[in-house]
Amino acid sequence: MISEKHILHEKYRAERSAELALACDITANSITVVCYDLALERRYSRSVVFGAELTAQTTAKELGKLVVTSLRKFSIKPAAVKKMGIAAPVHIETALEQVLDTVAVGLSEECELLFIPYISAGISGRFTAFLLTLPAETDWTAADFGKSLCMAHKTNGELHCAAFPLLGSFDGTALESGMPAENGAIDLVRQEPDGTRAYEVVGDCESIGVSPCGALMSAAEMKRAGILDEDGIMLDRDLYYIGEDFFVSQSDVRAIQADKAFTAAAFELLPRTDVQMFFSGEPFSSAGGFRALMELGAIPERFVGAAFCRGAVEQGVIAFLEDESVRERAFEFTCSAKDFSHEDLLKYDKDYLNNLNF
Repeated sequence: MISEKHILHEKYRAERSAELALACDITANSITVVCYDLALERRYSRSVVFGAELTAQTTAKELGKLVVTSLRKFSIKPAAVKKMGIAAPVHIETALEQVLDTVAVGLSEECELLFIPYISAGISGRFTAFLLTLPAETDWTAADFGKSLCMAHKTNGELHCAAFPLLGSFDGTALESGMPAENGAIDLVRQEPDGTRAYEVVGDCESIGVSPCGALMSAAEMKRAGILDEDGIMLDRDLYYIGEDFFVSQSDVRAIQADKAFTAAAFELLPRTDVQMFFSGEPFSSAGGFRALMELGAIPERFVGAAFCRGAVEQGVIAFLEDESVRERAFEFTCSAKDFSHEDLLKYDKDYLNNLNF
């Protein structure tokens, strides 16, 4: 993971009302704050900080800095922010609930502070937020790729969830030059017919790291080119360069290999149904990431028609802030969900070993 901290701001609109909400998505290595206009029902701006590991002790300070910086950047008065919603890993959310108040992050005392409820110790409010974006009336299956793989299937009104820890190739924390798919991330990698290695950078700017999508596409290309053998060994080098400054290393490949085996094993625990599949997470910043996951064997071929979105968590937090019925749905999820993470660990371990080879 890149170790230099970066802060990015993006403004979507020229006009806004005086009734705003802040939707915050916190991961292991990034904090995103989306300013949403409640009156006009549209996004106004987005700010993100990434490049440093976030802990329960440091997140409150980093979140406060980002909110204050964002308000100043876009000339937003604290009184205009009526609500603030937070989706975060469980250990960070529980710490924030103890120490965070709106004044501490530069907002007014009247601002309502809301946390997306988590389902279990391993299934955070981030996954709850993702589930809030899915159809309320139909059955579905869903999975979020991050520091862990969180899965759920909704059948006949019952919600079953599970979480399986990963090494961090899918959120970038286990990659030597890993970063979220923000401006500056190498996100698309491909081999041209003449043998030239081409890549694209998010925001069409100078590259500062490699996104999980870019790393997965590189691994898939290495496999096609015969650079990577079935045991995950890079045959003629230890670094797969993307341009002059960035690369995918042998250790990156090992993390991808382990995480794809963990993920493939977890999907074998899901019931085989014909319902729609939904994916979220950093690997899905482009269709190339989805195709690479299938090619590497992380996603079963039966999910070829799945829908996917990188920013589903942000949208789930916005929905949670906007609508009381969505908040009720979130708490229904947390109260009724059944966790199947530990139901068949012997099968999971066996399938993991069977899926290690590329």
